[in-house]
Amino acid sequence: MNSPALPFARRLLALALLSTSCALPALHAADAPIVVAKPDPKYKVTVTDEGKTYLLNNGIVAARVNKDTGELIQIVYKGVDRAGHDQGAVGPWEQDPSGAAAANALTNSITIDPAKNGGERGEISIKGITGGEITLTPNAPGGGTNFDLEIRYAMGRGDSGVYTYAIYTHPASYGAGRMGSESRFIFRVNQSFDWISVDKDRNLLAAGPKNWGTGVVVNAKEQRIMSQGPYKNSVEHKYSYNGVQFKIPAYGWSSTSEHIGVWFINPTIEYLSGGASKLELQTHYGDNDDPDPIILDYWKGSHYGRNTSLSVAAGEEWSKVVGPIFVYVNSLDKFETPTPADMDRFTASFGNPIVPQAWQDNQTALFNDALAQAKKEKSKWPYDWVQGVDYPHKNERGSVTGQLVLNDAYAPKGYSKLLPNLTVGLTYPAATDDATNAPGPDAGGAYYGSEATWVTDAKHYQFWENGTADGKFTINNVRPGTYTLHAFADGVLGEMARANITVEAGKNLDLGKIEWKPVRYGTQLWDIGTADRSSNEFFKGDGDNFWLWGWPLRYSLLFPNDITYTIGKSNPAKDWFFEEVPHSTADTKLWLNPDAKDPANQRFGWVKAESREQYPVTTGDSGGVWRQYGSGRETSWNIKFNMDKAPQGYATFRIALTGADGANGTTVSVNGQEVGRVGQFATNALRYNTALGVWQERDLRFDAALLKAGENTLTITVPAGDVKSGLVYDYLRLELNQYYKLDGTPITPPKS
Repeated sequence: MNSPALPFARRLLALALLSTSCALPALHAADAPIVVAKPDPKYKVTVTDEGKTYLLNNGIVAARVNKDTGELIQIVYKGVDRAGHDQGAVGPWEQDPSGAAAANALTNSITIDPAKNGGERGEISIKGITGGEITLTPNAPGGGTNFDLEIRYAMGRGDSGVYTYAIYTHPASYGAGRMGSESRFIFRVNQSFDWISVDKDRNLLAAGPKNWGTGVVVNAKEQRIMSQGPYKNSVEHKYSYNGVQFKIPAYGWSSTSEHIGVWFINPTIEYLSGGASKLELQTHYGDNDDPDPIILDYWKGSHYGRNTSLSVAAGEEWSKVVGPIFVYVNSLDKFETPTPADMDRFTASFGNPIVPQAWQDNQTALFNDALAQAKKEKSKWPYDWVQGVDYPHKNERGSVTGQLVLNDAYAPKGYSKLLPNLTVGLTYPAATDDATNAPGPDAGGAYYGSEATWVTDAKHYQFWENGTADGKFTINNVRPGTYTLHAFADGVLGEMARANITVEAGKNLDLGKIEWKPVRYGTQLWDIGTADRSSNEFFKGDGDNFWLWGWPLRYSLLFPNDITYTIGKSNPAKDWFFEEVPHSTADTKLWLNPDAKDPANQRFGWVKAESREQYPVTTGDSGGVWRQYGSGRETSWNIKFNMDKAPQGYATFRIALTGADGANGTTVSVNGQEVGRVGQFATNALRYNTALGVWQERDLRFDAALLKAGENTLTITVPAGDVKSGLVYDYLRLELNQYYKLDGTPITPPKS
């Protein structure tokens, strides 16, 4: 066993035993109850002006805030500061109002005084006025802003946490307004927090700060090979912990030794950019040698392609309230404790660790409690205590109901008319929401969703909800205004949209039944996968696997001869890999851990460790060991299918992608003749480990005369290059129109 392993495991065990010695005997995971602590609301809220800081306290949580920057600098829970202080700012908003002090336009105040409401609630404000001339936080990673900015923190009696929200304002008297590429709220916790929880698949023990900090950079500082700790011989990638914000109402870190969790909760995504499919980074370690864990709430980001835009014209009056976000803290009163045998098994498995079930159960209990709290927060949203800003309360908002009815006349026999995992939203009407892109009911509400504008919108509010499989939906608490209705569902390629949906305060708009006619270019000959904006049904594209680093490298082990897929015989779950990338040409001895039992498939421990002295930390994508094994040859995948007879007309090959990087030379050939290129846009999906990137569809038409009776072959070829380039698949379909030629000329039907 390698020497750093024992001290690490012993430290974890010692902390766990120390924290439980006064509460419970050492029990095996299956024998102990788990009880989440309940906050005690008996204490009143107080707000204390400490000179340079404000302190909000309700006897459960105490939150300290910098009066100049609006930074959350401390969260004290159970008498201990849970914040991390080793990387500069602890809990900043990306842009802060402190720069307004240069114009004597920075103020702070108590906006809700608990001394005047019996200690029920307190709130403080830090506000900066720019005049449209001052750039606030010009050196922020995502860039600054010349909007006015107010940051608030609020706490109620019995709240196990603190709320924060930011108000960005552009008066009509200002010139053009701008916002940097990223905007977020961040909080760093201390290093006792060692468990990451993003969703059911990313709910696991973290690598450990020093293990991460001393790792060897692979090709960028965000991804490093661990040489010690539970994940030695693995690459830890901070972008593995991304998530679709609409689907992740609570996420954060918890401590296996302290039995405490700190979480971010978004009660709604109305203020987040990009709508119901927006993917963003949620949790990670910083980039130094011994970093603190970080939680992030991106309300505007660009990590996965198609940068969300936010600009305001001169003379335009605009405001956006981002939040309130709830920083929730919880703990366990009773918990399970690993036995010495559990810990021995854990340390013996370092590399591909067998984590004690007690830890898994404890941390999952904390995570589930945070998810339950998120439901409570959603039921309370919009919060009635938010006052004095553009924030309509429940009685000032409206709702929209209706039922989508699928009418897919060209669907093959046996296709269901149900709409599983239906997602419906209201977004700001864009310039492209016209008769071409978002037709009314006469055109069937079809929408070619490749360039949907809502996925890049950070300026306006969006309202999304899940519908039911029979097409029914209700969208509550919508700000009054005119919107475009959008919908997508599993099994339906593309998107539905209907423009001119006007919502009034205090009223429900019942749209009744809405016919949804998906775009079809002809009769469906075959398809591969499910149109569900994910790669879940493809090999390694499921939630257990897609986020793990290195599948583009391991593709060469899994499919040494590339892929030939036969329609009617092959199985997408086994025979179609979720990523098509260049086939690695590197000698596996350069990157393969010789001690790995199943390097092609095991989750961790399959990478050869490297020396940091030989490969020091670099920031460029060409740095590190990637120069040794990051390139590959051209990859061609063949799809074989039979035709009863030679067809006439034109065919359309439809490719839906959940990600793409580089590989703009990807070609499609039919029976050996090239018919076009897949002109996708980059989404960082392969670089940042996801199968849930910005969705896009690309359609290639070709003369049906290229098809023949008998066996046909359609070939997709990704060019040689970096193995992080290529396509991430959602769905593929071939359609045939026998009534028109490729140039649109009608074909006279043969006489009967």
